[in-house]
Parts: sequence; C-alpha cells; structure tokens
Amino acid sequence: MKFTPSVILLASSAIATPIFAQQSQDTIVTTTVTTTTTKAATPEERAAAAVNSRTHVPLIIPAGTPVKVKLERDVSSASVNPGDTVTFRMAADYSEYGHVLISEDTRVHGIVSSVERRSAGGKPGTVTLQVESVRAVDGQRIPLNGAKMAVGKGRQTQAATLGILTLGLGATKKGLSAVIASGTQFTVYTAKKATIVVPR
Repeated sequence: MKFTPSVILLASSAIATPIFAQQSQDTIVTTTVTTTTTKAATPEERAAAAVNSRTHVPLIIPAGTPVKVKLERDVSSASVNPGDTVTFRMAADYSEYGHVLISEDTRVHGIVSSVERRSAGGKPGTVTLQVESVRAVDGQRIPLNGAKMAVGKGRQTQAATLGILTLGLGATKKGLSAVIASGTQFTVYTAKKATIVVPR
C-alpha cells in the first residue's frame, strides 16, 4: 500500500506525542549553592576585641617611636638604581610592658631613593636609602620614616692638579663610589600609631 505525504506526517505526530508527554511528567530538581565569604578583621577590630579578652592584650606603638635597623648587604652607588629594593633587619626587639611587638632580625623593607655615579673632575658618588616598613608580631604592617645617605671620597683636588700637570688629561680622574656597608645600623621612626595584639 502506498501512503500519501499527509498520512506520513500524521503518523509521525502520533508517535512523537507520547514522548513529549513523558518528558513533561519528569521532575526537575534545582540545587542552590550558597557561598559565604568571611572578611578578615581589621587591626582596629582585632584591637577592640582584645580589650576584654582573657587571652590577648592590645598594646600601642606611638607615632614617632624610634627603632634601630641594620643593612643586610653592601650597597654601592656604582651598582644600584633609584627604586631598587633594599633589605634591612631589626637590630633588636622592640617591646612594651614585657611583650615583644617587633622581633629582632625581622625583615625591614626599604628602597634606593637616589643615587649619583662618580664622575670626572674627582666628583664622588652618592647614594641614599629610604626605610619604608616592617611587620609587627601580629602581622600588621608598620610604616617607618628614616633614611641613610653616603658620599664617596672626592678627588677634586687631585683631578685639578693632574689636569694642570697633564694638560687637562688628569681632569678625567673620577672620585670614589659611595658604599654603605652590610651591618650598618641607624635609627628610624614609626610613621603613625599602631595597636598590636599579642598573647597575655
């Protein structure tokens, strides 16, 4: 028997209907996942919480407090550039009421703030280091103010004398580079008040 196109379409429709009907009866389950983000407490919040704590106590480092730092490695005006990172270390513990707030040998961050190479005419090199910050025992960053400058040995007199004796050639003689030796200690100061939370 030969079917017409209209009969074929009708048959297809009749077969497909039960399939769609079965799909409409399926149960769709939606799962909602809730993510909770915990915000870290600020130093101020930690200090406020420690006021009535039996296990911790808040202690203040006033602005302008002097602390001593030491340079970790030699720095020479011949080899550094402005903006280079320089590492210092705390030369001693800083304590209040018997509690260490900044530990000895803690890394202190600094940079090369300016540098000049030695040059002809006996002009010496110069270098200035800027101390920027240190971490307290509770992890809080403490900003610092302080700088150390060094000037190399000048040779202007020698260059001038040689310039005369050598018809100007000696004037090309350079001064010496500035060097700040490893272990050099100097005092810097806290830039603002900080409250450090430590165990009782």
